[in-house]
Amino acid sequence: MKPLSPNKVLSKVGVTLITRHGLWLLTSNREIFVSFIDFPQFRNVPSIKLTHVAQLHSDILYWPDLHIEIPVKQVRCFPLIGVKPHPPSRSGRQTKARSVTV
Repeated sequence: MKPLSPNKVLSKVGVTLITRHGLWLLTSNREIFVSFIDFPQFRNVPSIKLTHVAQLHSDILYWPDLHIEIPVKQVRCFPLIGVKPHPPSRSGRQTKARSVTV
């Protein structure tokens, strides 16, 4: 894939964490995990080069120092919106135990 020109950068992407398993990226609307298993070309790259990443379009991440582009849909995305936990439901067995009289 031919890299796009640097003047087409949509936004910078923050690298929030680099581990031995991969790197966590923060875009304008989601958190993304780039696994080194899925993208082994990042495994032995110095962290300074991993942190220089931009979002060319809403669906393309680009590392200019490495000349690597990857589609966002190929990485694991996580919503930044908190999800309310559901209240625990009682199982049928607990309900029956309460209805028994001695």
